[in-house]
Amino acid sequence: MAKQTEDREDLLRDGTAMPVRGRLWVDRTDVVIGFRSRGQLSLYWDQDPVFQFDESCRLRRVFIDSCRLKAQNRNLVRLRQPHESINRSVERLRLLTEPISQDDQAAILQRLSGCLQQIDATLEQMVFDGNPARLQTVGATPPEFARRVRGWIADWKQSMGVAGEPSA
Repeated sequence: MAKQTEDREDLLRDGTAMPVRGRLWVDRTDVVIGFRSRGQLSLYWDQDPVFQFDESCRLRRVFIDSCRLKAQNRNLVRLRQPHESINRSVERLRLLTEPISQDDQAAILQRLSGCLQQIDATLEQMVFDGNPARLQTVGATPPEFARRVRGWIADWKQSMGVAGEPSA
């Protein structure tokens, strides 16, 4: 996840931590999906939201509505920068955690579910049409990538959980 709030680099070109990655357009929105070496998926829905998962399809990090969250004991907690560290150097950056409500967590998971449904429907239509032209990939062919993402979404529907910790 980008540490700065300005636009990210071109993740399809530069996302080397994700050896298999692809870009598609969902209702004119640029969506980048990548798989890390152990299969952990990252989903970049344009600049916001961003969802990152562990190898068991559990949510581990989120950037949504300009807010950073991480998994902690199977719940999401908000990360915020204390006022006194705003002007400090990056090496000394401290982030504080604060719990979010179960309603807020449910709303985030619902938004994630909606994003995944749209991706699945877009990929299904591409496969049905036999036209993966709207899908750019690195590390896999467009049909292989579409199958892998759709399989991952099916697996996610079985867990739909939050990881115990934020690390990959």
